[in-house]
Amino acid sequence: MGATMEKTGIRLYTGSYCPYCRRVKQELDRLGLDYEPVNADEDGRQEVIRLSGQRAIPIVTIGEEVLVDSSHIIRELRKRYA
Repeated sequence: MGATMEKTGIRLYTGSYCPYCRRVKQELDRLGLDYEPVNADEDGRQEVIRLSGQRAIPIVTIGEEVLVDSSHIIRELRKRYA
C-alpha cells in the first residue's frame, strides 16, 4: 500500500494542459504515493508564483520543501520513495 498524504505531505501544483505535470503524476502513481493535486490553472497560480517565483508548473511541495522542474522532481521522488 502506498504512503499516505499524512506521511508524505506531498502537494502537486498541476495543470490539465501540461505534459510535464502528467509525467510527475505518473511517477507519483507508480511509486504509490498519495498527494494533494492543486489545479494551478484555476485557483493555484498565485500560490505557484509565491512558492517558486515563477509561473511554470509542475511544482511539488513536500512539507515545507519546494521542488521545481519535472526531471528534478522525478529524481527526488525516486531517491526518497523508491
